[in-house]
Amino acid sequence: METPKFREFISEAKEESYRLVILSHDDAEDPNKTGDLIREKAKKLGIECILGEFVGAYTSIKNDELYINTFPVEKGGAVAQPDPKKEMKYDKPFKLNPENTIIMSRGLGTPGVSGNKSWYDMIKDFEHKGFTVINTNKCHDICSDKVMNQIVFDRHHFNTPKTVRVLHSEGSDKALEELDSEFPIILKTGTGSRGVGVILVESAASLQSIVQLLYRENQFIDIILQEQIETDYDVRVIVCGDEVVGVMKRPIVKGDFRSNVSQGSDPVPHELTALEKEESIAAAKAVGGIVVGVDFIPAKNRKKDRPYFIEVNSTPGLIGIEEALKSEGSIVEKILKKLHDRGLWANAWQTI
Repeated sequence: METPKFREFISEAKEESYRLVILSHDDAEDPNKTGDLIREKAKKLGIECILGEFVGAYTSIKNDELYINTFPVEKGGAVAQPDPKKEMKYDKPFKLNPENTIIMSRGLGTPGVSGNKSWYDMIKDFEHKGFTVINTNKCHDICSDKVMNQIVFDRHHFNTPKTVRVLHSEGSDKALEELDSEFPIILKTGTGSRGVGVILVESAASLQSIVQLLYRENQFIDIILQEQIETDYDVRVIVCGDEVVGVMKRPIVKGDFRSNVSQGSDPVPHELTALEKEESIAAAKAVGGIVVGVDFIPAKNRKKDRPYFIEVNSTPGLIGIEEALKSEGSIVEKILKKLHDRGLWANAWQTI
């Protein structure tokens, strides 16, 4: 009687295979190298995978089965854009089934700013059909909007730098009074990534000029002000589900105040304290993310005091951390292996 139970245990422990669709968008000057890296590692692990361009992507039904049709993304991540001078050929249609297919969106952008609403609608339709999407539109809406990011942090009582909003073009003085922090301070626009839209402001006069200029360019812009936390580095944590799969320390760029790898920071491996690990996983779950990058500035007493959370990124770049942690094994492979866990799939993980 013991043998059947043992067999049942083995059957339950066996990893279920899955298929992966990566939808990306970037221009030729900024190719989606992370998407290409994920495709390469998926192939190595025997995971059937397609990397396609958002532009021109559509779904079709044949013999009651769902397929996605996309323009191909070349090796190295270069995007194959439609060209009126030559015929563009679609990749072979890729069969989709919510029971065995994960949809990973990269380069979704922000509708009306850097993305197309139809791409959002496509992802929303996949969610409606029961597909696991990394990450959901709701997660992406939070993470692509620094105001919403802060609202979620506040709602869940995370520690962050003091933060206030500038509500209109002449609102810098009131925001400064509410912030009650010494210069320099940090100004951030609501949308932006890789350190773009983040400005170090040295005086009230400079702040007023910058705010007025930003509102002149876009009357609907969101602007937040934050106290500057003195530090030599910040930390990027890659969280997959309920597990930290990679951590890197990003030194502040010389002659700058930012630490983004895209701005020239040279990241190195880093070890979290128990408190930092626990709170990073909690931050990922607060935004409903399956695979996210969590950024924080460490407290001076790291073991005792809570870190200052900066933001959660729903489409974190993985090239820098893959290179920085290569001595610890592939971060991307760890993520892809972790995604065999069906407990992370749709309706089992999203909590917001």
